[in-house]
Amino acid sequence: MGIDEKYFNEKVKNISFIQLKEGTDIALNDYVISPSLPLPVITDNLLSQLSYVEAKNGITIEKIIEGIIYLLGADVEFVYAGEYIKILEAYNKDIDKVIFTKGIDALEKNDLEKSGLYFRTYNSLFASVEGLFYYAMVLEALSKEKFSKEKLDEGNSFLEESTKILEEILNTDSKFYPSYYKLGFHYKFYEQYVKAKLTWENALSLDPDLLRKDEIRIELENIEYNYGMELAEIYLSNLNYSKAIETLVNMVPKFKTEWKIYYLLGMAYRGSGDNQASIEYFESALEINPLNLDIYNELGIAYFNEGDILSAIEVFAKGIESNNEDYRLYFNRGLGYLNIGQMDKGYSDILKANSLNPGDENIKNQLEVLKKYFNNNNN
Repeated sequence: MGIDEKYFNEKVKNISFIQLKEGTDIALNDYVISPSLPLPVITDNLLSQLSYVEAKNGITIEKIIEGIIYLLGADVEFVYAGEYIKILEAYNKDIDKVIFTKGIDALEKNDLEKSGLYFRTYNSLFASVEGLFYYAMVLEALSKEKFSKEKLDEGNSFLEESTKILEEILNTDSKFYPSYYKLGFHYKFYEQYVKAKLTWENALSLDPDLLRKDEIRIELENIEYNYGMELAEIYLSNLNYSKAIETLVNMVPKFKTEWKIYYLLGMAYRGSGDNQASIEYFESALEINPLNLDIYNELGIAYFNEGDILSAIEVFAKGIESNNEDYRLYFNRGLGYLNIGQMDKGYSDILKANSLNPGDENIKNQLEVLKKYFNNNNN
């Protein structure tokens, strides 16, 4: 059960039931409400005290209709749901428009409980993409409300349900541009910038509203860097180094002070086999961000791959000077020392790496090999 189902199902508690006195009839066109049928009304201080009333004693048909719409939103399978639906249909031949309007009015007043219930009823009886969209907007608003109260898990759950509905709408109607517009913001919130860009571009091609188009263009500009970085990382994860390089190189002129572009270029060039270019880009990244330990580690590995062990050791050492709690730098410097025959220094570094990260099996194995080496040489 989704969080929205649980949230709205609980609203049944806000309903009281009344019955007409025997001999009292309410006729709606050709439908006559039976005195034996419990009629739902939204509980308030007055109605909570009533059980049997006459039709003329303040309980208007409008209150009953509102109660039915509210109740069906909380529990569309309620035992008398079939009769309640007949009452709605007899009350107004355009009951779909009545319910939809009630949902919009409640949403505009920020009455999210009623708006959500009304749209749930509307969607169960007259499913349309518009009804689903506004229900998704209710859930989005509920997520914001929860976030504002620092109820993050609930906020995320409501937003996930809203996102799911917006995506389902597009599976039904791929040209429903309001869903593209809103989904762009959802994906941006989730830091899914590639999806946000593609979604907003669809909105631009379909939405006739010029002001919204201007807003979308501003949003696209705002996510340009994040979009490019995410796209490059996707290419890297798929080992498509040429595409990653192309994407990142095109970003450099506009974002030349962003160290991570150069860092990812270093990774991409190393993956493509151009180790020298990899070193150059890692060094550029380090100039911009001299405190980032990932850069020290990858630059050292790049020198290692070039066979320049002394430069690799020097880079790892500078990283350790910056932060002496990174096990990777100790381990890799230790391997460097082992490669040039400085076994004691290598053992010391790898022992330190093990103390910083005792769960790493690779470090443990290397340490065992070294212990055996020293034991054999001391015997």
